[in-house]
Amino acid sequence: MERLATWVSAGLLSAGVSAAVLAGAGVATADDSTSSSGSESGASESTTSTQTDGPAGPTSGTAPDSSAEAEPEAAAPDEPADDPVSETPKKKKRNLTARTDAMTALKPRSGPVSASAPERAVPVAADTALPALTVATPAVTDIGGGGAAAVARIAAQPGASLALAAPPAPAPVQAAAASPPNLIRWLQGVVGRGTNGIGSLAFNSLQALEALLTGPPVLPPNSTVTVRNSTILLSTGQRVRANWYYPEGEEVPEKLIVLQHGFFALGPMYSFTAANLAESTGAIVVTPTISSNPFGGDDNWINGSGMAAAIADLFVGDRQALTDSALAAGFATRYGLDPAQAQLPEKFGLAGHSAGAGLVSAVAGYLVDKGAADDLVGVITLDGVPTGNTMAVALAKLAAYEDATGRYIPVREIGAPRNAFNFISTLKADLNAARPGRFNGVVLSGGVHMDSMKGGNALIQFGAYLIAGFPQPQNPPAVAQLSAEWFNDWFAGDTDNGDDLAPGSTLPIATPNGTAQGTVIGAALPAARFVTIAV
Repeated sequence: MERLATWVSAGLLSAGVSAAVLAGAGVATADDSTSSSGSESGASESTTSTQTDGPAGPTSGTAPDSSAEAEPEAAAPDEPADDPVSETPKKKKRNLTARTDAMTALKPRSGPVSASAPERAVPVAADTALPALTVATPAVTDIGGGGAAAVARIAAQPGASLALAAPPAPAPVQAAAASPPNLIRWLQGVVGRGTNGIGSLAFNSLQALEALLTGPPVLPPNSTVTVRNSTILLSTGQRVRANWYYPEGEEVPEKLIVLQHGFFALGPMYSFTAANLAESTGAIVVTPTISSNPFGGDDNWINGSGMAAAIADLFVGDRQALTDSALAAGFATRYGLDPAQAQLPEKFGLAGHSAGAGLVSAVAGYLVDKGAADDLVGVITLDGVPTGNTMAVALAKLAAYEDATGRYIPVREIGAPRNAFNFISTLKADLNAARPGRFNGVVLSGGVHMDSMKGGNALIQFGAYLIAGFPQPQNPPAVAQLSAEWFNDWFAGDTDNGDDLAPGSTLPIATPNGTAQGTVIGAALPAARFVTIAV
């Protein structure tokens, strides 16, 4: 009740001040330095203002100073101005009377000033100065019968303010507190976890069945390549299967190529492709098998940036994890090496099909980030389908690397015309935008998405063709031939071969199964501008 009485008193105080202002009882200025006791208001003085008439009369109840000396008034606004040349005695008399009235009006009044009585305007000559008028602010002490004590009680309240010149500042708006978890959010979380769990189980089960049906990698007939299997421990803690293809010969190869499978595929499904690449380039080829499960709750899958960074980590520093995998796959035994001294080739290339193309492109970008791109000779994408801006970001990093080192790392595509599996890809447009004037690859006439995937399991191969289309006989060997030629050039240091080909032109590719036709992709350099200078 005491708090209620206090706020009622404060309301009456505000109402009283508002009424005083509206009635025009005086011109008052509140002193900002009012003491916290609030028992009286300080009077403020005005030394330069002049009193004006208004419908409500003067705004102060204090009468003018009795010592103020009246000055002659100017011509009344309803009469013409006096002419000193033509003024008649009658007019002079009239003016004298007006001045006498004005002096009488300036005398102090004995009675109270009525707030409702209108005042007559008192003109003042421009060359005369009126004495300063002192305007006092009346003290307000009668607040609901409480007087000064009520004011003191209000001032004593925490945060109370008696500044009457302006309304109190609004209270700061506080942010709404977060609503507690409710049933709907809980159900959404349960459904999300359930969906991810079911999806993850489904993907893992299907890929396990797929691996069972595919079996181990099988080499092409009459192949001179040796294949061995092991696992690779990634920096993410994952351990993935890997197939290692060693070319013939007693000398340790000086080249290494990573060949990455596409979405929902496995490394052994590319056993013919990998064996032919190892044989035609003389490079060790490794095909990791990476999960295609997007429901794992992380980005450590084939389209995840975490996986791309982990593959890049294999080529950072001493490459111990990659070397351990090769040793477990018989690398030292194959070439008669001391396991403690065995080292994989330093120079390496990257190739990937479909989603695997996006992965190896991202790997190239991460190699730049990690300062390990000096040994990368180039990247080949096989009807590549990188997601989002993966390719654009990777090309930007490679461009920055070239600017810093002067070394160009080629990225080329061997693609198929638009189809149901590559229609979302922006790879060609990204290459054209980032590398105009460069040879960025070809699109095979009549090509299909599976031109680059060739394995030894006839059942799996037929199923892949049934889903993605049967290739024309000349196109799969054209993919193998172009891949080998480009990697051989790059390992030899020739990265400019093909830059003279005009975008849109046709490149014939002779194969044992006929001649394939490739349309050169890429964008021409902007036309040079010639300026004629008169001499």
